[in-house]
Amino acid sequence: MQLRPEDEALLWLRFKNSDRDAFASLYQLHIVPLIAYGARLCPDRDLLKDQIQELFVELWNSREKLADTGSIRFYLLKALRYKLIRLEKLRHNRASFEAIPFELQEAPIETSIVEREMHESYSHLLKDALGHLTLRQREIIQLRFYQGLSHEQIAELMDVNYQSVSNLLYKALCRLKERIKMPVFVVVALSCLFLG
Repeated sequence: MQLRPEDEALLWLRFKNSDRDAFASLYQLHIVPLIAYGARLCPDRDLLKDQIQELFVELWNSREKLADTGSIRFYLLKALRYKLIRLEKLRHNRASFEAIPFELQEAPIETSIVEREMHESYSHLLKDALGHLTLRQREIIQLRFYQGLSHEQIAELMDVNYQSVSNLLYKALCRLKERIKMPVFVVVALSCLFLG
């Protein structure tokens, strides 16, 4: 669930003023997206959960010094990404980081058999196509369609410029279109349906 910008700003302010209920709300609102995003970067679920817990502890301990943010989710995703990358560099195991498998989020089971079969067929088709993308292409598809981040936010998160985001997203969608053999707008719709 996304909050309205004014509600999000108020929640962040309450949290920075040591409101434990606001902190609990931040955790509840963002834990699922953090796990979903982090799972693409860190295959070890226990390690990922530890890093997320550590992120929230650090957040609480430094709450009074934190700047205001336009998007709490973006702030937390960026912080988690940097934590995981820093951890990976410390472990000197960059090769395993590049070879992380992309697992598609499952959509809810449909009630009708026909709808379920269509869903499974499209889901398998999309998952197979996503498997042929590079790690950065999979990441940008996930950030754009699952996390709902803007091009500007993705650029900042991935530490690239706006044009690079546009180019990378375009190439990823074209590659998906090539694999799925459907028009780009259908690929985008499938991505939104099965990733969002």
